[in-house]
Amino acid sequence: MQNAVAFANNDVITVAWSYGQKLERCMGFAVYRIDPDGQETALPAVAVFPGFKRAAGDTCEKFPIQKFYWKDVYARLVAEKTGQRKFRYKIVPLEGAPGTLVPMTIPQVTSNEVEITARLSDGLHAYFNRGLISTQRISRALQGKPSKKGLLDRIENPSDVLRASLSGDMVEALTDFVARAKSGGKLYAALYELHDLELVPLLEKAGKRLSIVLSNALEQEVRPEGAPKSPPVQVDGNQDARDRLTKTAGAMCSRLLPSNQIGHNKFVVYVDKSGHARAVLFGSTNWTPTGLCAQTNNTVVIDNAKVAQRYLDYWKQLKVDSQQAKDDSKALQGAALRAWDGTAKTIALGADGTLTSWFSPNTPKLRSSSTKNETRPPDMGDVFTAIQAAKRAVLFLVFYPGSPNVAQWAAQAQKANKDLFVRGCVTNPSASESFYYELHGVTPPKGGRAQDSRVIAAEALDDSSAPAGWTKEILSAGFAIVHDKVVVIDPFSDDCVVITGSHNLGHKASFNNDENLALIRGNRKLAAAYASHVLDVYDHFAWRVAQKDPRQKGDGFLKVKPDDWQAKYFNADGSIRVAQLRFWLSALS
Repeated sequence: MQNAVAFANNDVITVAWSYGQKLERCMGFAVYRIDPDGQETALPAVAVFPGFKRAAGDTCEKFPIQKFYWKDVYARLVAEKTGQRKFRYKIVPLEGAPGTLVPMTIPQVTSNEVEITARLSDGLHAYFNRGLISTQRISRALQGKPSKKGLLDRIENPSDVLRASLSGDMVEALTDFVARAKSGGKLYAALYELHDLELVPLLEKAGKRLSIVLSNALEQEVRPEGAPKSPPVQVDGNQDARDRLTKTAGAMCSRLLPSNQIGHNKFVVYVDKSGHARAVLFGSTNWTPTGLCAQTNNTVVIDNAKVAQRYLDYWKQLKVDSQQAKDDSKALQGAALRAWDGTAKTIALGADGTLTSWFSPNTPKLRSSSTKNETRPPDMGDVFTAIQAAKRAVLFLVFYPGSPNVAQWAAQAQKANKDLFVRGCVTNPSASESFYYELHGVTPPKGGRAQDSRVIAAEALDDSSAPAGWTKEILSAGFAIVHDKVVVIDPFSDDCVVITGSHNLGHKASFNNDENLALIRGNRKLAAAYASHVLDVYDHFAWRVAQKDPRQKGDGFLKVKPDDWQAKYFNADGSIRVAQLRFWLSALS
C-alpha cells in the first residue's frame, strides 16, 4: 500500500512513506515541500554520488534521499521568512544513472498537511530548540575550528545569528511569557541557572512584578581565556543575577543548597492582576546561553488555572522551606516540604487530556549512601508504571539520571515485549550502558563499556570518524549535550503519555533535588510533537555513533545501485525490516 505521513512540532517536520514493497530500479526519492499556495520546493541535497561534488542550491532532484523517512529542518526557516507554516510533502521515486535521474512511472504519494508551530491548542504550547551543535553547519560557522570558547562567544551575544538559529523559538517562548505581566500581573519563578545577557535584563525590567526563588548553580571558576582555574575554585554562576534581581524584584528568595542537592526547577507562573494564577511555563530549559542554544531542551506553556495554581502552591512551599531553614543550608528540604511533595495531583485539561503533577523532593529524607533495596520514590513509581504499560513504543531523552533510571525501566519493558519500539539518547554513557546491562541481564564490569544501538550516548565526528569532505565537530559547550528530560509512550494511541519537566528521571533527583514533573496523558498531538523531537535527536547522534564504529562507518556517499540502499529496509518477503519506519507508518493504522 502506498502511504505518506508527516508529523511536526515548532522545530522540525518528519515525513515517512512506503510503497508496500521494494521498488525495482529506484535510486531514491525527490521530496517536495508544498505550501498552502501549491508551490512545490525540492528539499536540499545532503549527500552526493561518488565522483560528484555538492554545489549551492543542489536538491534531492539531483542527489536523492535514499531513505523512507526524512526530516525537514528548513521548514521553520521558511515559515519565519514567508509566514506560511502549513505544508504537505510529495514523494517522487527516481530512476536512472547518477546525474541523469528522472521520475519513475509509478504513482507519487503525498502526505497529510502539518503545521510547524508550538501551538497545540489555545491552552497548550510545546517548544523545542535546535540545540544540536555537533553539526557541519556549526563547524563551518566557527571557521572549521569548532571550540567551546568560540561557540560560547557567539551564543552569549543576543544579536548573533547563530544564537537565534540554535535557540529557535525558545527565547521567544521565555520572553513572551515574561511579557504577560506587563499589563499588571505578577510572575513567580523558580530557577536553577540564570545568567544570560538578554534574559537577566528582561527579568530586571519586570521589577516588583517578579518574585523569584533562585537556587545556586555551582560551577568551576575559569581564567579570562576560558581555562579552569587550578586548583579548582567553585563559584555560584547565578551570583550576578542574584545581586541584580535583589535590587529590582518584588521578592528574592536565595535557595542555596548543599553540594549533593540542587534546586533544579525551571518554571514560571503567571498570576493576573486580579491575583488568579493563569498559566505556567516549565520544562528542561535553563535560562542561560547553553540552555537556550547548546543542548537539546523543551519548554511547555499551559494556560490552565488549576495547573498554574498547583505550581504556584509549590513555589510557596519552596519559599516557606527556605525561610524556615534561615541560613542553614542543611535544614533546607525539610519534612514539611517533603511531605507536601509526596502527593500527586491529576488535573483535567479538557480536550488536551490530563496532567498528573509531581514535585520533589518527595521522599521522607535524603538519599543514603547505600542505595541497595531502596524504596522507589512515588513519582518514579508513576513513571515506571507508565513505561511498563507501554504497548507499542517508549522513546526518551535524558541527561544524566543516575541509577535506577528510565533507561533501565525501558529495557525491562523491552524484555517483556520484544515488539516494543524503544529508542533513547543520553548525554552520559552510564545511562546508555545501564540499558544494555539491564536488557542483557549482565552485571556491569568495572570499567566496562557496552551499548545497544536502541539507546545511545551522544557523539560528535572527530578527525578519525568524519567521512571524506566532512570536518570534525564540537560535542559540547558544557556538561550537557542532550538535556531534555522526556519520555514518550505510545504516541499514536489514545492512551499516549508524555513525561516532561525538570526531573532527571532517576531516583536521585526525587530524593535530593527540587524538581517538577508532569505526566500528560491522552494528547496525541503533543505526543507526536515530542516523538518527532526525540527521534530527531536520536537519529542525529545515531549516525555519528555508527561512524565511530569501523564495522558500520560509511563513506558518506549515495549508493549507485538500488539494492545497495533498499536492502536494509525490506525482508525477503517484502515486509518492512526497519523498526523506525514501521513505527512512523503505524500512525496510519
